Amino acid sequence: MRAERTRQALIAAAAVEFDRHGYAGTSLSAVHRACGATMGALTFHFRAKADLATAVCREAEALTGETLARLVPAGPLPPVAEFTLEVARLLEQEVTVRAAARLTRERAVPSHWYTLWRAALRDLVAEAREPAGDRPSADELELLAVYLTAGAEAALRSGSTGAEVQAQLKCLWTLVHLSNECPVGPH
Repeated sequence: MRAERTRQALIAAAAVEFDRHGYAGTSLSAVHRACGATMGALTFHFRAKADLATAVCREAEALTGETLARLVPAGPLPPVAEFTLEVARLLEQEVTVRAAARLTRERAVPSHWYTLWRAALRDLVAEAREPAGDRPSADELELLAVYLTAGAEAALRSGSTGAEVQAQLKCLWTLVHLSNECPVGPH
């Protein structure tokens, strides 16, 4: 039990460090100091920084997969929009998810975080019906969702609050669905 608690504490501390400083800017000594463990405890659980980064990504992948599997869109926005709102919420609230996104973007370690949510998105979009009138096709919706999610991550990293990002995403999805009502102006 104690060993597992130490391992989880190391992963949590590493997620914070990787999120803040990226792979290259994170040292093993900073991680073990941040969680109050010894270097020996860290190297007992993780032989190298890459192993620790992989563990952070796996935690994020598990959390993301579980969250998206439970997602039941129930609002005025289409399911694809609700999906992007949920991924943005994860990026805002879960440091392991932010760290995995950064590690994946930096190509620091093999990670399946983007692949995981993209596959879930693809499944959701596949259920969408053909476009009606001026509405976007399933492929266009998927592409839009990918770009909006990347934009949400960038906005969060640049200091926007989760509430601001959620409002902006809702506004953009409202615009896509041919409504002139956009509750949020540009920031």
